[in-house]
Amino acid sequence: MGASRNRVGTAYALTTFAPIIAGHEDELRSYLEGLPVGAESPLARLDALHLARLQIFDHLVHQGDKQKPDRLESNYLVFTSSFDGDLDPYLDMICERIPTEADAWWGHCAGYPGTSDRGAFKRWIGDHQAHTSLFASAYPTGTVGKVRDALALRDQVVDFGVQAQGLDAAALKKRFLSTFAKAGR
Repeated sequence: MGASRNRVGTAYALTTFAPIIAGHEDELRSYLEGLPVGAESPLARLDALHLARLQIFDHLVHQGDKQKPDRLESNYLVFTSSFDGDLDPYLDMICERIPTEADAWWGHCAGYPGTSDRGAFKRWIGDHQAHTSLFASAYPTGTVGKVRDALALRDQVVDFGVQAQGLDAAALKKRFLSTFAKAGR
């Protein structure tokens, strides 16, 4: 499947740049730093999500004498994510599963309407979206579910290998069939 705007394979990339309300940077930074990670992260509730990142852009790096220095008009909250499916259902998922958290981080941004008005929320995201045709997707045709299944199978194979050490051929075959045949693998 070829790349098109915001998509590689089955993955869609969403990147937003939202200007932070002047004076809100420290509070927002503190909130972002306090967010739990891993399974406790609010983003873990988005089961179609491959990866996401929230960060504050407060300056641009000057690359040297040949580059004209660029200055930001304000600080920006940058939200990047890649996920299975299309944008509209993903934004619905954010509104349904992490409305409090989304409102907490984007609430520090100019003109943010909140998730309670879904239409206004989606328009605001669209107004702040940076479209892309180049982004990385480690498994461009693999959904989050397929990747999790593959990781579980890998763990099962490793466990099998450890437990089957020292078995003779007949016992190894028997254990292999009992372990993997019932799993449909």
